[in-house]
Amino acid sequence: MRDSCFKLDSFVDTISENINIINMASLFTKIIKREIPAKIFHETDDVIVIADINPKAPVHLLVIPKTETKNFYLTPPDTLSMLNKTVLTVAEKLGLEDHFKVWIHNGFGQEIDHLHYHFHSDRGRERLRFIE
Repeated sequence: MRDSCFKLDSFVDTISENINIINMASLFTKIIKREIPAKIFHETDDVIVIADINPKAPVHLLVIPKTETKNFYLTPPDTLSMLNKTVLTVAEKLGLEDHFKVWIHNGFGQEIDHLHYHFHSDRGRERLRFIE
């Protein structure tokens, strides 16, 4: 009986942890809702562009859709198109139309389960103007 109670307690703890994970909004969703501060470079009704808190380049921005999807494969094509257009807007605002790189982590290396693009350049830092 004692082993059964221990297994049941362990099972309940595991279920509780999984429910909390399922219900927890991503860090980016909390930024979008202004529950967590961020340096915002660009924002529309559908997307937010923020400074990465751990930059790997002089310009390191994150292009994040406001609709939360876990990864590239689960994201609707119209959202991906919108993100691509936003990258072009960011590049134009920074005068970097021909000097930037963009990448996506899809599971491998992905730290936050909310699709986002990384925008990098070693130029344009002087043109960064944050909204908030």
